[in-house]
Amino acid sequence: MNRREVLKSVGLLVGGAVVGADAFLAGCTFEEKKSGLLALKQISLLEDIAETTLPHTDNSPGAKDAQVGPFINRIVTDFYSQAEQEVLLASLRGYQAMKFTELSAIDKEKHLLSEEARANAYPKAAFVDESGESFETRPGYIMIKQLSIWAYLSSEIVAKSNFNYLPVPGKYESCVEVTDQIKPMYNKPSSRGALRKV
Repeated sequence: MNRREVLKSVGLLVGGAVVGADAFLAGCTFEEKKSGLLALKQISLLEDIAETTLPHTDNSPGAKDAQVGPFINRIVTDFYSQAEQEVLLASLRGYQAMKFTELSAIDKEKHLLSEEARANAYPKAAFVDESGESFETRPGYIMIKQLSIWAYLSSEIVAKSNFNYLPVPGKYESCVEVTDQIKPMYNKPSSRGALRKV
């Protein structure tokens, strides 16, 4: 006997509907759940696009390893204007229509390079919102690329595997020997370089 039949039987026994039965039966439906602006398929698509830009290698994790999708979803949901959200969603619909996830790795890369060239030629694009008002903003591809890089560099797995983490406050060392094995510091990029022991 499956869960749906059990709940129906309990309802008959107690002489009515079970309170909260819809929540129990939710697992029997196949509707895609949303947490924020983007649906799960859109988050997965974003990660696939980001993985093409930031692939997994032997030396570093990829965008999927860093789980950039939920981070992007939260930023777009909480901080993007409605107009910017619409531009991003329209861009994702374009990727879905062309079945980006089904393309080969080479075709994915070619497509993103063509998007990059188009975005460099036209860094601002004109759009029309639902009310008919026109506005200018970055193309959807640039939004996705910038968000992917931000999410990737903000992830714990990348911070731990690619950077030295310096907790603040940390111990003070006046001089540090620089070798080829030393990774760059995660929390304070500097153009002056590191000090060498004399």
